[in-house]
Amino acid sequence: MLGKVKNILRRSVFYNVYKSLQSKIASLYYQNPSEKMVVIWVTWTDGKSTTCNILHKILNNNLWKTALFTTVNQKFGSTETANTAKMTNVSAFQTQEFLAQAVDNECKYCVLEVSSHWIDQKRVANISFDWAVLTNISEEHLDYHKTILDYANTKKKLFQWVLRNKQWLWIAIFNKDDKFWKQWSEEMAFNKTITYAIHTTWEIRAENIKQYVDHTEFTIKYLNQEYQVNTKLLWLFNVYNILAAVSAAYGLKVDIEKAIKSVEEIEPVKWRMNYYQDKKWAHYFIDYAHTPAALNAVLKFLKDVAPENKIITVFGAPGVRDQEKRPKMWAVVDQFSDIVILTDDDPDTEDRFKIIDQVAKWIKRKQWDDFWIIPDRELAVQLAYKLSKEWDIVLIAWKGHETVQLTNEWKRHYSDVETLQTLIKSNGELPL
Repeated sequence: MLGKVKNILRRSVFYNVYKSLQSKIASLYYQNPSEKMVVIWVTWTDGKSTTCNILHKILNNNLWKTALFTTVNQKFGSTETANTAKMTNVSAFQTQEFLAQAVDNECKYCVLEVSSHWIDQKRVANISFDWAVLTNISEEHLDYHKTILDYANTKKKLFQWVLRNKQWLWIAIFNKDDKFWKQWSEEMAFNKTITYAIHTTWEIRAENIKQYVDHTEFTIKYLNQEYQVNTKLLWLFNVYNILAAVSAAYGLKVDIEKAIKSVEEIEPVKWRMNYYQDKKWAHYFIDYAHTPAALNAVLKFLKDVAPENKIITVFGAPGVRDQEKRPKMWAVVDQFSDIVILTDDDPDTEDRFKIIDQVAKWIKRKQWDDFWIIPDRELAVQLAYKLSKEWDIVLIAWKGHETVQLTNEWKRHYSDVETLQTLIKSNGELPL
């Protein structure tokens, strides 16, 4: 009921006026810091944080000191701090404060991860965006936006905001494999549009993609020139992420070979498809996959690179938000997993056992054989570790980098990463 009231208020004229005014005041208070830098925003459904970190690395290495703000981390040049907020979204004042700090730190470029909530609630309405980067749009936050079209149109606003910046750069980077690119590029008159793709022929293209359990190799083709890439970043989504970042950097006059050299130095973003192995030679992956498309991409990658290996997936559904995704996510997990362990994510104010029951009703597996229900997430990860044998693959999905779990009673410290690392260190000698 409270959620419905909030959504009604968010759609009201008064709320929009209030948020717009707040954004304007925040920008003025911090003396319009975005006008003193080149600001590049990155938005889509999956891969925002990774793409931002790749682009930051390229620009910081090859152009000038660059600032970065993502769900996972923030940087001024090479100095990094964690983003302790659970969501991408921070207030308009916190956003402008970050931009002002970037200016004070002599950053000439700034890469921002921007969520649909941030856009809709006008928190970035008074930032002078110079570049816009979009790679894909799939189902997410439909509890908030209601339809995929409404969600996409919210993202579209940032492209429209680029066209009003005072520096007259007006540049957009589009993924030609995504269905929204053509319409948006035709509707808006950018000074320059750069496109990239895997499945279609266009300016910057990835070919000869070879995926391995611990690295990815592919060729970037541009103007009949070929550039080889060998990266520690895994799966097909990250090929798109790299293409997006290299395309943006090339538009900023960074040599492609230098951009690729920076890409090859990048370690996986915490905790986006991070890989671990233990003494029994099992493979463990922790990923933030929290949409059907992202889960499908991760699990398909694991199945493709190791088709003979057994896959054990630990996953759960968060409370309150995006309830319509639950059966879709289960369908993906069921398709690719040999063993499934259903557990808690962030139940928040929704009854944790009702969430599990709602997901479980879609599951037609034999319980305690290839399907387990373990509500306590730490115990679920421990069970996955205990069940894994030589060469098995364990995917611990959804929470990724997060170190806080929103339970029905309170926020508690919890980390998939810490739990797995403790298990590997002790060789699994923990009680279940």
